Amino acid sequence: MSFERDLVRELNNLRRDPKGYSSIVKKYKDYFEGNILKIPGAQAGIKTEEGPAAYDEAINFLNNASPADEMTPSKGLFYIASDFLGMVQKETDPNNLKNVDMDSIISRHGNFTGNFSRSMEFGGATPEQVIVNLLVSDGDKTRGQRDALLNNNLKKVGVASGKHETYRTASIIVGCTQFENSSGNDDYSI
Repeated sequence: MSFERDLVRELNNLRRDPKGYSSIVKKYKDYFEGNILKIPGAQAGIKTEEGPAAYDEAINFLNNASPADEMTPSKGLFYIASDFLGMVQKETDPNNLKNVDMDSIISRHGNFTGNFSRSMEFGGATPEQVIVNLLVSDGDKTRGQRDALLNNNLKKVGVASGKHETYRTASIIVGCTQFENSSGNDDYSI
């Protein structure tokens, strides 16, 4: 649970100060050799599709972004993230997860109102790496996960992380405006 707690903390650090967070993304940009990201202490380099250019784009985005309210943990959203993580861990190709029926997963745990988002990240060894990878969204020209991280309409959050056979790790972040847990109280302390 400490990884999930730290991931929520890292997400809220980004939301409080996106301009300040750009310095963290810049630090990662400095680890490139060609299109290979070589994070100090990592077992291997990471081959990227876009290389440092995607990091420059993320830095520019953050320098122009407005702060967002902190998100508070939700028990129901934690269960949703955990259920989805279980599906992700069984799948070797993340593209096969795009058409998952999230409504059926959500309805098992409650109901949301307002906006809802789901972000998937693979390979991040630390909460900081997870957030940076989602901000950069290497190879995803829509950069939709980046927008979700700073969407001020999202007030509640649930996260789950675990091992993945192909990508070493997988992390799921789900957020929504409001959530009503089917078992009552949705407050959650991770």
